[in-house]
Amino acid sequence: MIEVVIDELVVRGLPPGDAHAAAAALETRLAALAAEGEVRPRAEAFRKLAPVTGDSPSALGDAVAGAVWGAVSR
Repeated sequence: MIEVVIDELVVRGLPPGDAHAAAAALETRLAALAAEGEVRPRAEAFRKLAPVTGDSPSALGDAVAGAVWGAVSR
């Protein structure tokens, strides 16, 4: 079982509806990546990732998911 906890997702420059769509895309993409890959052994560590951008809410969610997955995958 893989559990990823994101305490805060800061989305700047998008209306609330688009921010929610980006968050939904993030959740969907992370679930797909988790189903396909391996992660490092559990680590209780704070990780602040670099800002990402996207041309649409979906692309933004995918970009955030890629950054998160890159931080936890092997």
